[in-house]
Amino acid sequence: MRFAVAFFTIFIPQILFADQGVKISCVNMKNLLDQSYKIHKFKFDVTTFQYFDEKESKYIEIPNKDLTIKKDFFGARFPEYELGFQINEFEGKNPVMSMSKYDYKNDKFLDHYLCDVKNTYIQH
Repeated sequence: MRFAVAFFTIFIPQILFADQGVKISCVNMKNLLDQSYKIHKFKFDVTTFQYFDEKESKYIEIPNKDLTIKKDFFGARFPEYELGFQINEFEGKNPVMSMSKYDYKNDKFLDHYLCDVKNTYIQH
């Protein structure tokens, strides 16, 4: 009996701990009609932005304090470019998220992506 009480009071809350956030999946707009397009995966919650690093096969976390966050926009800066995520609202339509890859050294946009956003609980 003591084991059961200890199990439910110590282990179950740790298993259930997760932050509410969003999973973001983006596809390059140039490749939307291709049969084999690449999906870029991201996670965003109250403390971190995470991107999937294909070389390391895992999510890399960036603290939100290191992001540019504005109304309907957030951006993550990397050494060569910035990824900017924006919510676009059109009258009578559902909001749509897009992502732009911006080369800030050469002051030009490299690619534009259409994103799908899903609410989720993110475990750290």
